[in-house]
Amino acid sequence: MDELDSAAAYSDGLLGEVQREADNGRLLRLLMKLCYICDRPELGGDTQWAETGDRYLLKLFRDLLFHQVDEEGAPLLDWGLAAEALNKVDAGVPEKVLLMSRDEMSMLVVSYADVRRCIATCYDELRSRASAQYGAGGAAGQGGQQGMPRSRSRPSMQQQY
Repeated sequence: MDELDSAAAYSDGLLGEVQREADNGRLLRLLMKLCYICDRPELGGDTQWAETGDRYLLKLFRDLLFHQVDEEGAPLLDWGLAAEALNKVDAGVPEKVLLMSRDEMSMLVVSYADVRRCIATCYDELRSRASAQYGAGGAAGQGGQQGMPRSRSRPSMQQQY
């Protein structure tokens, strides 16, 4: 009986680790998509791309996650709040959140489900523009992902040494 209990406890521990890794992977994918969208000031020569439509909403959401300050102006570095918000976005929770611009002149009330939809829409737009510009399989096997080109700013290993 002791061996069976020990094996069951070990199995439960492994399942917990797998669940944590799966959660980390989902949040990382969500963060990567958000960064690809929000950290791109222009697309295809359009310098207002990041400041319009769904992308502006995502920029405000990013500010909510990573640019909060306390009453004295010190940065809030609460990983728990950011992880909780990202989990709500990943699940598409209908709960509303207030997004405010840095100058506090614009405010939007949106649901986490709206944020999720905006991320999917904007990321799909990036992917389609990348595949249209570089071809659907242009970077396959060269460090690209799903038709996206490999970064040209970093020299290859052969060029470094």
